[in-house]
Amino acid sequence: MAIFVCDLHMHSALSPCAENDMTPGNMVSMAFLNGLDVIAVTDHCSSRNCEAAVKCSEFLKKEQGHAPLVIPGMEVEVAEGFHVLALFPNCEKALEFEEFWTSRRPKIKNRVEIFGNQYVMNDDDEVVEELEYLLSTGSDCSMIELYAKLDELGAAAIPAHIDKDSYSMVASLGTVPEEWKGRLLEVSRRCNLPEFWEKHPELTGYHYIVDSDAHQLPDIADPGYSLKLPIEKNENLDATTFVNALRDLMRK
Repeated sequence: MAIFVCDLHMHSALSPCAENDMTPGNMVSMAFLNGLDVIAVTDHCSSRNCEAAVKCSEFLKKEQGHAPLVIPGMEVEVAEGFHVLALFPNCEKALEFEEFWTSRRPKIKNRVEIFGNQYVMNDDDEVVEELEYLLSTGSDCSMIELYAKLDELGAAAIPAHIDKDSYSMVASLGTVPEEWKGRLLEVSRRCNLPEFWEKHPELTGYHYIVDSDAHQLPDIADPGYSLKLPIEKNENLDATTFVNALRDLMRK
């Protein structure tokens, strides 16, 4: 059993709503400076910058002896109108899911002047591609379909920022429905959990993570949010082990 200092929800320059200096290298470096053990890159509807962030972490570990573990992730919007964090055991599974997810959402051309750039980057923080179709869209995939697909891929499914008044499961459905089998929820960094539980006493028995939902570098959690998991905290920890521990927590 160990306590991990985490920030499992942050957006790179691939998300149109994020700042362009949210490059893979900058994000990993800022997390390192803030003393984080684990981070997740969770862009809207795409995981194309996750591999670069993983490589940046590996390089930093060789240079400094340690670096934040990077979890490949994605933030998606289900047909019911709320956001879910998807955290994957590796980049390959994340890209496989992205292909599935792209088939379930509309193709709308991005208007950079309104929504912002969508930069795919390499581990040198160089732009290698700019995605044409807007990533911050909904889908026709239900929450039940999403949960089943992520479970099939060995990924964790976590309803995002459930304390918020928009794009949250609680805002959309009033609570966490019985049909949603996961017992792990995310709240925003400004959430006062005792006050939230007063409004939603039925949710006191769930497990919670807190994240920054960073869209710019100063927003990345400092000093991070503590998460207790029944796994070893050592230099050999990998994304698969960490995500499996989250999946176990989801089921409790």
